[in-house]
Amino acid sequence: MEKQRKITLAILIMLVLISIIAVVDISTRVEKKRSLQAGLNMMATGPGVAIVRIDGPIELTGPAGFMGRPSGAEAVVKRLADIEKDSNIKAVIIRINSPGGTVAATQEIYHKIISMRKKNITFVASMGDIAASGGYYIASACNYIVANYGTITGSIGVIAYSPNLKNLMDKFGIKMNVIKSGKYKDILATHRDMSSEERALLQEMIDLSYHKFVSDIALGRNMNQNDIYPVADGRVMSTQTALKYKLIDQLGTFDEAISKAKELAGLDADAPVYEEHLSPLNEIFSSMNSLFTGRIFESRFVDTSNRIEYRYMQ
Repeated sequence: MEKQRKITLAILIMLVLISIIAVVDISTRVEKKRSLQAGLNMMATGPGVAIVRIDGPIELTGPAGFMGRPSGAEAVVKRLADIEKDSNIKAVIIRINSPGGTVAATQEIYHKIISMRKKNITFVASMGDIAASGGYYIASACNYIVANYGTITGSIGVIAYSPNLKNLMDKFGIKMNVIKSGKYKDILATHRDMSSEERALLQEMIDLSYHKFVSDIALGRNMNQNDIYPVADGRVMSTQTALKYKLIDQLGTFDEAISKAKELAGLDADAPVYEEHLSPLNEIFSSMNSLFTGRIFESRFVDTSNRIEYRYMQ
């Protein structure tokens, strides 16, 4: 019986190895026909629209993919920079499915879009399941925003939080030894209560980031800040409500966003769409990387404490 198990296991391993070798061979053949391993899909040519996708929590850098391929806001900015150099790209769709993320990462993408708009590149945001807080911040940088009927958006605001475990630690007699250079060095410590002075310092940081958020929305949307503040209290909203307050421009699908981008850029209806391309091998290893590093569950279990963020908290 044990021998039969070993034979079965050996056969399965051989089949897996053969499959991997076959995929590598096919991928290698395909890659020889393409000039870039990851970039714009150049099977179609001529003036067209590029797609940039922002999925999940927004951070400056994320876990590197296969062969060290970068991820996070830095990767998005790099892709936008590559698009900026391509004379064929007349419009860009920013496809957003994100609850937001860190302040710096969100602002990096926002300001890159604004700078490219000044070079007459049209941007249309297309909202997926959720485009809230930092996700909306990025959308507001675009010339036009299209959102699905079921999209969750809004959540305009800033948050920082840290658990207070003092009572729990006291119950079990746990003490912390803290050696610090200044009285505010452990400002978000979990083992003690926060002082009123510490709370005031953090509130000042939050308020500055919040007013920057609102002013940048006003800039991107060409709105008055006073029209934004009434709904900039952290609330999430339906896209029907967002349309009422002029935070978005249209209810529609991803395909309708592409059509709108072509229209705004003066392109023909059949103009090509340049989607980001990953080779078959990269897609497989990217999925494996997500599985083994736990990134499939990242949006729910990632530790977001002790950071100041533009994020919708669920």
